[in-house]
Amino acid sequence: MVKRVALFFITIMLLFVPYYVWAKEIQANKSDTDISSAGSQSEEQKNSESQLFYKNSGKEGWWWYKDYVKEQKKEEKKKQQTEQVKQEPKQEPKTEIKTLQEYSFQELMQMHPEELKKIYEHYLNLAVQKPTEENVYNFYNIQDVVRKKSLAFANVSGYVWQKYPELSTEKDVPIVGPGITQKARLTMQEIQSYVRSVNQDFGLIVFVAPGCHYCETQLGILKYAERDGVYVKVVDITQNLVAKAKFGIETTPTIILVDKNSGQYMPISSGVVSLEDIYIRIEKAMRALRGEKPEHYGIYEYQKGGGLDVTTPPPLWRNKNSKGGK
Repeated sequence: MVKRVALFFITIMLLFVPYYVWAKEIQANKSDTDISSAGSQSEEQKNSESQLFYKNSGKEGWWWYKDYVKEQKKEEKKKQQTEQVKQEPKQEPKTEIKTLQEYSFQELMQMHPEELKKIYEHYLNLAVQKPTEENVYNFYNIQDVVRKKSLAFANVSGYVWQKYPELSTEKDVPIVGPGITQKARLTMQEIQSYVRSVNQDFGLIVFVAPGCHYCETQLGILKYAERDGVYVKVVDITQNLVAKAKFGIETTPTIILVDKNSGQYMPISSGVVSLEDIYIRIEKAMRALRGEKPEHYGIYEYQKGGGLDVTTPPPLWRNKNSKGGK
């Protein structure tokens, strides 16, 4: 029995050993193939990189040197050129100017002002460049169209001003003699009243020089201001060099206004000016030194709420606000 079992195992071993050896040989051959393939791929990659290197080296050489400062300047110049192209305004397509006979009168009267302007300038330039009878004749024809288009606008404007008088400045700026006189009287009356109300807060310094005949004339005018209570101090720039340098006086007569409370000052005039102009400038200077906005200087009490009042909206928005308020 023991012999049979031993014989069985011997038979099994004899059959298994050749199969085991055969399997090992196949695995070994496969490993060699993988290694060979990997080595082949690596070698191909190296050859490719080497070829690329030598390909580039053919252009740049073995000891290639780049001037990076020069390259940077080239890049900056290229960038500037690109930005300049972007910033350049696109040229508008030129309007084709036809002969005047090709336009109808109604077409020109209804044309956009910019288009009509191009046609007008074209025939004006043509008439000036070549003043032939035909060119000058054509120019005066297109000028007549422009004049009539302007006249149509003026006619409608007169109608609108009459229908909506709040849009007109006739009440604020009269054009007839009596109205002009009354406006001047109201303006000076208000200015003089303002100057008298603040004459304790400021003083005038007049800079003069010996032999200055205009200085004598200006001092004669300022005597009337002194009667209204305006304080006037006369300074000879040849005797008071400190004051001359402090206020930067170069010519005589020169008048400056000084605020007694703050010490701030503002020029009033350089040269001879009338009493009326002195009062007007005194009022503006005092308002400026007190922090009022310059856009309000030219409006007087009797003009507030009218066409010259920059704080009053036109009727379109004024009516809209009043309707909204209701």
